[in-house]
Amino acid sequence: MTLLLLLAGLALAGEDPYFDGLVALKAGEIERAEALLEQAVEATPDRVEAWWELGWARWRQEDWAGVVAAWERVAVLAPDHPDLGEHLPTARARAALAAAPAPGPVPVAEAPSGGRTVTFAAGGDTMMGTALRKGAAGLAEGNGEALFTGVDGWLRAADVAFLNLEGPLADDLPQTKCGPNSKHCYAFSTPTRYRAALVDMGVDVASLANNHAMDLGMAGMESTMRTLDEVGIAHAGRYGDTAYLERDGLTIAVVAAHSGSCCLNVNDLDEVRAAVAQADANADLVVLSFHGGAEGADHRHVPGQVEIAWGERRGDVNALAHAAVDAGADLVLGHGPHVLRAMEVYRGRLVVYSMGNFCGYNQFGTEGGYGGTSMVVEATLDENGALVRATVHAVALDSLARPRPDPTGAAHAQVNELSAADFPETGVRVDPDGAVRWGAAR
Repeated sequence: MTLLLLLAGLALAGEDPYFDGLVALKAGEIERAEALLEQAVEATPDRVEAWWELGWARWRQEDWAGVVAAWERVAVLAPDHPDLGEHLPTARARAALAAAPAPGPVPVAEAPSGGRTVTFAAGGDTMMGTALRKGAAGLAEGNGEALFTGVDGWLRAADVAFLNLEGPLADDLPQTKCGPNSKHCYAFSTPTRYRAALVDMGVDVASLANNHAMDLGMAGMESTMRTLDEVGIAHAGRYGDTAYLERDGLTIAVVAAHSGSCCLNVNDLDEVRAAVAQADANADLVVLSFHGGAEGADHRHVPGQVEIAWGERRGDVNALAHAAVDAGADLVLGHGPHVLRAMEVYRGRLVVYSMGNFCGYNQFGTEGGYGGTSMVVEATLDENGALVRATVHAVALDSLARPRPDPTGAAHAQVNELSAADFPETGVRVDPDGAVRWGAAR
């Protein structure tokens, strides 16, 4: 039987351009694959699988308009085709960004106008609990009511409260990311009931652009978005999604980027510039959230070059932040290294390179040290985008990696050390009470 199948395949080779196109695609001969698959759809215009693979051949060449054309044909021929709902919106968003003119540095007012203001409060990497690794011990009691005791008021008092939400909000979805005995692979699944903790804390918008948002695949991402939608929490992360909020007559856009294929890519500065410029055209204030940089205590400094973590390019976050501000971002919030990093004010805009671990319930941030030192960053922006004032609220994670106010102010000392070392000209200075000074006021 195996020999017969092999002979049948050999008979198809050279006779069926679709078959040959698949072989070329798997061999990495992308241009040849595209040509063969184009022959296949020309010969049989209703051949769904040929249109689908043609889209992937064009994807490999970043021909986004071509991808859209192929997959829109699939949508006509087979509206329920598997994965179409996940990948076609991404291709459309990429095509729109690719077609946008390259933005140059936008003129900005570096001093406040004295007009309306918006106050943001932001926390870093947040994972409220998962049973995937430690069973019931990985889950906080109830709906997570005690997770954020003492720090929730800082977020609740802000006009816009932001978190990076690590891991999907989902119930009873399987995970295939990690093997059963893996020691170096982490997959999270937070029960949807924990959304109550986010609501109680006053979270307004969450980033889903990170390396755990897809731990349960697209089904997990969709569950997360649906769960947040049900309680009125905006979200940005899936490619093409920008969150929009209204405050005091001002429109605020939140753009989120990561290094994975799910999202706007931190390694593609042109793509980020285009996305920020697009948001800037539709909003008064633009926030860029990025999940980037290497991880851990050995990577507290911003190196000014592309960083690698677990073999993955995690961006040159300094170049990324400056490119975003030049394209129209008014606040840049970084997360992902799981430790605090420097803060600077660039062109009158606050850049926070990493806010550290905000909550890693019984999973990460439980051992103290740099990973257990965190902060809530409060920043008030003028309606013209200029920074008016900022405060660093010092946070320490307890033995279960729950955030608690830190009277020692360890975060202040770390931010001062890192900012002075990494950005001697533009870095901030944090006073003992958490007030942030910059520029001539340092």
